[in-house]
Amino acid sequence: MQYLLSRYGGHSITIGKGKSSDSLLPKDQSIDYMLDNYAKEITPNYFYISSYDAKPNWMGGYTWDQFDKKPVKLGTLTHVFNEILLQHEWEAVTDIYIAQHMYPNVLGIFIKTRKNSLLEIVQDYEACYDYVLQVFIRTKEDVYTLKQRAWDIEIILTILLYKMELIYEGYIKDFSPSKTFLGKIISQEFCNSITTSLVGVDSDVKLTELLQIVK
Repeated sequence: MQYLLSRYGGHSITIGKGKSSDSLLPKDQSIDYMLDNYAKEITPNYFYISSYDAKPNWMGGYTWDQFDKKPVKLGTLTHVFNEILLQHEWEAVTDIYIAQHMYPNVLGIFIKTRKNSLLEIVQDYEACYDYVLQVFIRTKEDVYTLKQRAWDIEIILTILLYKMELIYEGYIKDFSPSKTFLGKIISQEFCNSITTSLVGVDSDVKLTELLQIVK
C-alpha cells in the first residue's frame, strides 16, 4: 500500500515491471550523477528531484532511527489527501522535515502524514518519514547555511506542495511553521499566502513564474 501512494510515483503500475516511473531513472542513481544529469532546474540555481515523478533508490520511507543527523521540522500542513483515488475529499495532517544530504546546499525533504488522520481510509498505512524531494541550490557562498536564507525554505516548500498536487482551491487548509530554529524564520506572509498562491499552478512553467515572486 505504501508504494501505491502518489508520493512514490504511484497510480502508474506496469504489470511485471513494478512502477512504470522507474523506467525514467538513469542506471547510475548516485547523488552526484543525478544532480548533474537528471535534476530539473525549475528556477535559476534551484534544481529538484522528486519521488512524485520517479523514486530513486535512496528515496522512500525512513524511520527516525535511520537518520544519523536528525532532520529539522519545518512545519505542519493540513490538506486534502489526494495521494490515492477517493470518491470524497479527505483531510489529512502532514509534518514536513528537512535535512542536508551529503552537501550543505543539497537538501532532502521528508514528509510524515499522521496515521490517525488516515486510519478510516487506509487501514494498513504505516506512518514514516518519506523522502520525497531533494533540492540542490547552486551558490557561490563559501559556507552555505539554510538558517540565513529563509527564502530558500519558502521556495523548497512551494516546490513540495506543487509536487503534492495541492493546486486546487481549498486543498491547502493551513500551514503552521514549527518552533524549531528553521520554522521560526518562515515568514507569516508565506504562511498566509500559501493556501491560495498555488491554486491553478498546474505546470512547471507556472511554478517557475510563482517562484520568481517568492524569491
